[in-house]
Amino acid sequence: MRTSINKWTIYSLGDHALVFALTPQIDPAILHKITALHQFIESKKINGVLDLIPSYNSLTLVFDISTFLQNKDNSTEYMKNFGEALIISFEKEKTENQHSANEIIKVPVCYDPIFALDMDSLSDEKQISIASIINIHCAPIYQVYSIGFLPGFTYMGTVDPQIQTPRHAQPRNAVPAGSVGIAGPQTGIYPSECPGGWKIIGKTPWVIFDPAPTQLSRFKVGDQIQFYPITQLEFDKINEYK
Repeated sequence: MRTSINKWTIYSLGDHALVFALTPQIDPAILHKITALHQFIESKKINGVLDLIPSYNSLTLVFDISTFLQNKDNSTEYMKNFGEALIISFEKEKTENQHSANEIIKVPVCYDPIFALDMDSLSDEKQISIASIINIHCAPIYQVYSIGFLPGFTYMGTVDPQIQTPRHAQPRNAVPAGSVGIAGPQTGIYPSECPGGWKIIGKTPWVIFDPAPTQLSRFKVGDQIQFYPITQLEFDKINEYK
C-alpha cells in the first residue's frame, strides 16, 4: 500500500507499521514537520499505537495488528484511509505552526589530542589549523535527525563544508564511548564503545546512553545541539563515565 497526500507519501512497512514520508533529504524544515507530526499523533493517544519512530524525513508508526485490524475485511484499504485521515487532520490543525523550537542543548567536548584521534590528519587534509576546526565545529546549532545505528547514537547535521570529511575506509575496531566524530555532512557522538569509521575529533564527558529505564538516550530526534570546547581538566571534573 502506497499513497500520496499533501506532499506526504504513506506506505506500509511489513504488516504492523505505517510510514509517513516527505522528500528524502537532510533539511531542518522537513525535520520540523516530522517532529510536529510525531507530537500530533502522540497527543491523540490512539489505541493500538505501540511506537512512533522519527528520522530525517519520515515517521514510522508501529501498531498492534489485533487492535487496528480486528474485524476489518480489507486491511489495506483501512490502513490507507487511516493514514490519509491522520495527515488531513494534522494539516488542518496546522500543528507544525504550533510546534515551538526546542531549547538549545550545550554539549561540552574536549578536543585535546588524547581524545581527538583524527584531528591531526583532518587538519592536514583540510590545510586549516586545529583551533579553526574546533571553532568551525562549535559554531553551528545542529539538529538531531536520527537515533541509531546502536542505542543512543546521534546523527546530527549539518557540518560546515570546510571540515566535512568521509568515513575511514577501514573502521577502527573500537571507538571509545563519548567520542565525537564527523562523517560527511554529519556529526555524532558514540554512546558506547564499538567499532566505527567516523573521524574522531573529540570526546564529551557526558554519558549519552544509559540502559536504565529512566534514562535511555540523552537526546531525541528534533533536539538542537551546540558543542562548546572544554579543557582536559574540565573534562575530568565533569566526567560521567567514572
